[in-house]
Amino acid sequence: MGNKQFRGQRQPAPTAMGRHGRIRTPTRTVTISAVALALASVVVMQTGVQAAPSSAPTPRPATVTYTGGKLSYSPDSLGNTIPDFSAAGYRGGRAALPQAPVAVRVQAKASGDDTRRIQAAIGQVAKRAADAGGIRGAVLLGPGIFRVTAGIQLASGVVLRGSGTSAGGTRLQALGTPGSLIRVGSDAAYTRTGTRATISDPYVPVGATTLSVDKPASFTVGEQIVVQRPTTQEWIHAIGMDTIAGGDSWRPNSGILAVRTITAVKNKTLTLDAPLTTAIDNKYGGGTVWHYTLHGQVTEAGVENLSADATAFTQDPNYGRPSGGKNSEAGAFASRLITIDAARDVWVRNVRLTHFGSGFYVNDNASRVTIERADDLNMVVPARLAPPPAFMIGGQQVLVQDTTVTGDHIHAWTTQSFAAGPNVFTHGTATSLSGGHVDAGPHMKWGSGTLYDQLAIKGNDSAFIVANAADGGTGHGWQGANNVFWNTSAATYTIQAPPTADNWAFGPTGQQVPGKHDAELPTKPALGTIVSPGRPVTPASLFDQQVLERR
Repeated sequence: MGNKQFRGQRQPAPTAMGRHGRIRTPTRTVTISAVALALASVVVMQTGVQAAPSSAPTPRPATVTYTGGKLSYSPDSLGNTIPDFSAAGYRGGRAALPQAPVAVRVQAKASGDDTRRIQAAIGQVAKRAADAGGIRGAVLLGPGIFRVTAGIQLASGVVLRGSGTSAGGTRLQALGTPGSLIRVGSDAAYTRTGTRATISDPYVPVGATTLSVDKPASFTVGEQIVVQRPTTQEWIHAIGMDTIAGGDSWRPNSGILAVRTITAVKNKTLTLDAPLTTAIDNKYGGGTVWHYTLHGQVTEAGVENLSADATAFTQDPNYGRPSGGKNSEAGAFASRLITIDAARDVWVRNVRLTHFGSGFYVNDNASRVTIERADDLNMVVPARLAPPPAFMIGGQQVLVQDTTVTGDHIHAWTTQSFAAGPNVFTHGTATSLSGGHVDAGPHMKWGSGTLYDQLAIKGNDSAFIVANAADGGTGHGWQGANNVFWNTSAATYTIQAPPTADNWAFGPTGQQVPGKHDAELPTKPALGTIVSPGRPVTPASLFDQQVLERR
């Protein structure tokens, strides 16, 4: 499973409905070369910046270069920069995953449903006093098979730990109707409390960690707040989502809810612990900042050191049922090891899945999550079913690293609509088992600020995609914005840029191809910013370098 347990956390050296009505061996095969990103030699193919009048110079895109052993960020004309993704993961990437002491042991039995026994053990540990870090203890599952039905509920401060992923370790064997074997947190949404302040800056660029508000007095250092960037009709029109056939699915809504921690307050300026990944522009409705509550939030909890098999789920008569364009709680889409809902500072590490239809969901009410050393193998997807995801992120500050995926007709690493970022998929491989399609990239409706870093997809029908999907799915439209693809490898890639934003690809390996839906659109989409196509860039991993430089 690899030995980089604390990358991003950090080592001493280098489905519930969402708030918008949506359903919400790690062998490294990427070839790395020492191609420096010297500013003078960067090759920019084309940018998604809106075309200027013919008499005006073409706007320069935001970019990043690597010289003298350090990254250098160049903003575009509006001040937008490529985000710093180093705040992704458990505790914002500033702490190693904890090692919880064993509090209760549960041994395997020869037969019977073990769900209640495991849940009772979690409840027992949940009653213990938490230590200074919020940890109460671990439930240790002994070697052997544990037969479980969907919905073991994890509690704050509790770790569910197996005895390893090998043949002599712990295996969860799914029973009953397909669902998440383990759930973390409630399906509650962020609820505003107290003062709502209006952002007074006319434009807050991508990558910003500061903003000004009209009512700063109620905000304090260390407080968690929501920065809301609403989806307005003016913006929907500006990005052309009122002209696609499925445009009625793009309606004004609460938009992007970026949960951030305040690190400084000076006069009217708030400094945040992580960058914003979509610009906040007064002409498209501006934004607000508010205090919140999140009912049923689970913190300081983890799942680790176990395997799981979902062969029994595949026998359900509804397993191949079409999902109606939504990841509903049915069939292959619901066949998961874990769903993380209202949760913060939780993790999954060293797990191996086989014969699941999906795998890992992190919904939009989750933040500061790490999933590492996780395999989703031999995914079972019925014919004619929409592709399910192995790893799906709807939340923010989520780190997914050292992963392996095998299957066909799947999304390997992807995000949901209006994901707030910054999120990271890094150091992973995905492989087609029998020639089926395997892809990665944002799935639908403006998943923003995700880094796809050091990822390789093997197969003749493999792709990294961020594009205007038009009326595909539920009117997915612009799948994502301000995403970065860094040293990715697949048979093909499509990197397009929506109006008001960009997407970047550095060192992509594969054939650049048009978007699947380009011919359906009234205007051909602009390309994103593509740097050094066909030649991997230095540093090998943008995420690793950003973490190194933040120390």
